[in-house]
Amino acid sequence: MAYADYDYYKDVFKGELEEDKATKLLEEASDQVDRLTHGRIRSKGFDNLTEFQQANVKKAVCYQAEFIDKYSEYLNMPINGYSAGDISLSFSEENKGPGGITADKKTLDYLSQTGLTSRRL
Repeated sequence: MAYADYDYYKDVFKGELEEDKATKLLEEASDQVDRLTHGRIRSKGFDNLTEFQQANVKKAVCYQAEFIDKYSEYLNMPINGYSAGDISLSFSEENKGPGGITADKKTLDYLSQTGLTSRRL
């Protein structure tokens, strides 16, 4: 189950992906958010989170869904950079979260505000 549904994505987040694609990506993003939060949302239950945590998780899922849509072809590359002639490209490690998940910086920021990403919990 996705933590943000299509209605939230379209009406509140103001996302522009088509419903079928968005629904699939919101599910995938929710799975990744679970890994980024060490499974704490599933174990506590989304409805048992505070309103603040729920709102931030929903925003994080939406940002991550759009990130997956935009960068999916690069996310699973077996290399972390390349160069050709004068052009060089490397992928930032700053966007890596727990479990090796590459995430949008806004996703990581919203999740960090929930207190669910700390390994010390």
